Amino acid sequence: MEIDWTQVKKQTLWQYEQLIAKLLDVLQYSFVQECYQHEMAAAGVYANRLQRGYQQHGRRAEFIDEIKVHLETLYELGIQDYMDLLQKIASKDKCVQFLYETKFSFDALIQVLNFLFRWVLPFRIPVKELTDTIPSTEINHGKILKTKNIRSNLDVLENFRSKRGRMLFAGETGIIEEYVLNLAHRADISRLAYVRGKTIKHLCGGGYDSLDKLANAEIATITADMELFYQSIGKSLSDFQAVIPLDWMIGGARVLPRVIKTD
Repeated sequence: MEIDWTQVKKQTLWQYEQLIAKLLDVLQYSFVQECYQHEMAAAGVYANRLQRGYQQHGRRAEFIDEIKVHLETLYELGIQDYMDLLQKIASKDKCVQFLYETKFSFDALIQVLNFLFRWVLPFRIPVKELTDTIPSTEINHGKILKTKNIRSNLDVLENFRSKRGRMLFAGETGIIEEYVLNLAHRADISRLAYVRGKTIKHLCGGGYDSLDKLANAEIATITADMELFYQSIGKSLSDFQAVIPLDWMIGGARVLPRVIKTD
């Protein structure tokens, strides 16, 4: 069995130990545990949903076909859920032991881990990438968020996904609840694979400032809206679509689990 640890960074951009730590960090959030079904028995079903959602001009994300086979194999090997898998391979030594005992392919394992990290679970980004997208005359929002340990999009969703959480924070800090809700919606959009602050800022500029608005959009309408937005800042829609196509984001928004609560 060939194990080449250098391939981990080549495929995922992180060293093996860093990748495992980042995945475990995401899975600690209660909203992830509640809203993301990560039992291995259902992992393939969710992969199917993502495959239907993240497509460009009707083309399926074909690489997920191979991932689904790997997920089915892991289920047959008795892996209960994502956390169970990560605990069994938490270190290089444990990973080697797992691979030799199960005969599971090292390359297949790294493919699965990268899929979980980049496509299945929400990706952590600094909260500044969200606050920078909200016009405000207040300059201390970022500082207040930091003092309350709201440092990432995941922290925003953990604390502000419910109306109660938003009201409590607004009451404690003096930041208006509307701002907190806007921040939560931007964090919600950031759950889309590969979407970060710049893309969120553009979508909000075009009028798509919540995941629901994006999920309910028709491609012709959003294309026209985004074209107008880009014209207003002296750019073109082609600059935007070359990064992340609109139909790809609409489809992703339609299949992601719902996190924000309105009541």
